[in-house]
Amino acid sequence: MLKKIILSCLTTLFFTNYLFALNEPHTVKVLETKNAGAYTYIKVKENKDNYWVAITKSNIKIGQTITIHEQVWMKNFKSKALNKTFDKILFAQIPNKAISGSNNIHNIHGKMIKKKQDNQLKPNPTFNDNLIISNSKPIKTTISNLYTQKEKYKNKNVEIQGDVLQVSNKVMGNTWVKIYNGKDAVKFRSPNEDEKVAIGDKVKVIGTINTNVDYGYGFKYEIIGVNGKFEILN
Repeated sequence: MLKKIILSCLTTLFFTNYLFALNEPHTVKVLETKNAGAYTYIKVKENKDNYWVAITKSNIKIGQTITIHEQVWMKNFKSKALNKTFDKILFAQIPNKAISGSNNIHNIHGKMIKKKQDNQLKPNPTFNDNLIISNSKPIKTTISNLYTQKEKYKNKNVEIQGDVLQVSNKVMGNTWVKIYNGKDAVKFRSPNEDEKVAIGDKVKVIGTINTNVDYGYGFKYEIIGVNGKFEILN
């Protein structure tokens, strides 16, 4: 469902084989699992995308749906325990298996990553390149309609309601909120990095719909709302 976001660059900065992630949550279905050393390697499906994830050793079962939080992407990562090289793999954490801080990402490469983050990972001035924000009167609609009538709402302001599934504050000066209507979900980006919404809140949001945007490495959005203004209803 998620497909392309209108931003040239985000916090995704390359340092040799490392790509820093956003700590953004992803809900995925487990297709395959392999335990090796201190890790569990899982092949997951998120919408139409399949990719590998490494987490602290956990009891994960095939077919299970879990939420993972990004820590760092690695390219051409070789697992000696599995004798396998992954073209790309996401090191992540799951709830109740939190990994404390950038200097403790699965106890590997921590100091180097922490140093690079401290010295080089700064807000990217091209974060809002090609961002489309409308001043049009909001059209009241539903999340499902955004997908079935995408061209109708493209680059226009909408007003929708839903339940909050995910919240990520302080992401490059924004808050990212995923809302759900019982069938479909969509993400809205608020320019308020301290947006006071929480998982489980029923909200109304007004924002501009941007479509078919991509900033790489799995961050693809068919539809995303930008310049979101939230109101808690319950």
